[in-house]
Amino acid sequence: MGTKHEIIIQYIKNLEVGTKVSVRQIAKELDVSEGTAYRAIKEAENQGLVSSIPKVGTIRIEEVAEKELEDLNLREVSLIVEGEVLCGHENLGIVPDQFVIGSTTKEVLEKLIERQTLLLVGDREDIQLLGLEKGAALLITGSFNVSEAVLEKGKSLNIPIITCPFDTFIATSMINRAVYERLTSKELVRIEDIMVTDVEYLSPDCTVARWHELSQKTGHSRFPVVDQNGVVVGIVSAVDVAGVDPDTSILSVMTSAVLTAGPKTLVTHLSRILVWEGFELVPVVDDDKRLLGVVSRQDILKAFQQAQRQPQVGETVDNITLSGFKLSDWEHGIKLTGEITDFMVNELGTASIGTVVMIMSTAAFINVRKNLKWDTLPENFTIYQMDPPSVGEVVEVYAKILHIAKKTCTVEIEMYNGSELQVKALTTLKVVKK
Repeated sequence: MGTKHEIIIQYIKNLEVGTKVSVRQIAKELDVSEGTAYRAIKEAENQGLVSSIPKVGTIRIEEVAEKELEDLNLREVSLIVEGEVLCGHENLGIVPDQFVIGSTTKEVLEKLIERQTLLLVGDREDIQLLGLEKGAALLITGSFNVSEAVLEKGKSLNIPIITCPFDTFIATSMINRAVYERLTSKELVRIEDIMVTDVEYLSPDCTVARWHELSQKTGHSRFPVVDQNGVVVGIVSAVDVAGVDPDTSILSVMTSAVLTAGPKTLVTHLSRILVWEGFELVPVVDDDKRLLGVVSRQDILKAFQQAQRQPQVGETVDNITLSGFKLSDWEHGIKLTGEITDFMVNELGTASIGTVVMIMSTAAFINVRKNLKWDTLPENFTIYQMDPPSVGEVVEVYAKILHIAKKTCTVEIEMYNGSELQVKALTTLKVVKK
């Protein structure tokens, strides 16, 4: 018979691909506790039998020897984007060779679209028909109605047409996130690959004199402060100890607001944070904040060229979008400058609302983090003016702190194209850690 755990795993293996799996359902059908069901489902996820998809739940997926981009079939795409399949149900097992966003000209798309393509397109009937003629499946974004002509053509060719309620940017983000989860077996450069594990550190009961000893011994000027349980509680740099009496306690001079990273963090992600926030040394910690190692700006720079060669689909959409933006200061806060690319636009050729909100909310977050040393989450975001920039335009995004309260902070964000104000918004950020 096997153990309860083995019975549950076998039960999941026997489910049809695309079936939703829940703790309560497993517990009820197999007469086991919800705790046992939960642990078995987590093991099934580790084995690649199921996948947890945001806003959808845990679903049974196809077992594969290697996890690659092409594992994502149209059935799973429809679940990921909360889509409705209008036709072509028999071909939902097709795995797209490529994803094409239909935001450019028809002439360009004619060269890009091939069979085994998934075309993400909004309310552009000519592009929808072009995709079907080329043998591409359609993901029609933005809850647009599908014309009879398109639907009939899809049915006659038995090509899947999927509609979803999200705009192209959000739908792409959701698919990208699912792909990212599949790439855990690929050789992406992560912090654990480059971190230094033989770390010199200070204890909270040390004095500044000990910092000088370590600095002279190692030639370094920054050291984490680690308590008796191995937990990182602060960091001390040359700036912190400058002009301070050697007998002064490390606790009184250390910076307790420490940027830390997990070992699985992508090097490309941390490199961007280091540039934005000016950190020189980052402790690498486990889930309990215990010290595992450190990475320096120099370590990141050495690995950066290698990280840039990693598959771009392994990046999050936020990172891909923001990778072309540069951070600088201005008199009232920070400024992000970058170009609106094809990846960011909707079917009209202008920056999608998802792109605009993400860039502006990121500018607000960086401004508060950089100037107040707070970690925050958005509580609300209100757009007062919206004239979205077009593809190819270079924009400047200015973030300015308007009001600081005990647990919230209000930030004004403006997006300019040259001297023209295109988008203006106000966001309230909730403090999660000071």
